[in-house]
Amino acid sequence: MSAPSTQRTLSVVLSTEATSAVVVRVPLPPALVRLRAQWDRAASVGVPPHVTIVFPFLPADRLTPDVRRTLMAVAAGHRPFDVRFARVERFPTVVYLAPEPSAQFTRLTEAVVDRFPDFPPYGGAFEEVIPHLTITESGDAPFDVIAAQADAALPFSHRVTRLDVLAEAAEGRWHGYWRIPLGVRP
Repeated sequence: MSAPSTQRTLSVVLSTEATSAVVVRVPLPPALVRLRAQWDRAASVGVPPHVTIVFPFLPADRLTPDVRRTLMAVAAGHRPFDVRFARVERFPTVVYLAPEPSAQFTRLTEAVVDRFPDFPPYGGAFEEVIPHLTITESGDAPFDVIAAQADAALPFSHRVTRLDVLAEAAEGRWHGYWRIPLGVRP
């Protein structure tokens, strides 16, 4: 595990209105599901395990058919790919899994931002976006213990075949909104 770097997670962006996110959902092994459920606040509000492509995205009430068509055109330009999670990393208050390779996630982020330039990842808070799958985000979690438990559940692989758009509802819970396949022409 490498040394902590600067924070690059969803919590750094505060919003007063229901928002949305473009993500790649990733099913986790049971041990990691349990860790996330215990320590990651996002899991408690319905956010599934994922690698973020763009957050915050449009306000939830602006997810129109035109937005969906644009995202479908973006996704059509990217073929499905395999990713492996074999390494646990840290930001100051986050334990995360590093996807290998990560370049395809970066390309997806760049492609979405190219079409929606008013919505840079994390509100433009970081010069470099590091693709990651958050296991724990907390101000007071036992990070070393969580990292060791996460590491024991690795490695695992996943075939990425789609983007998901998640939307935040008025009560603060997140829900799946759209599933957009990669490599399929609209």
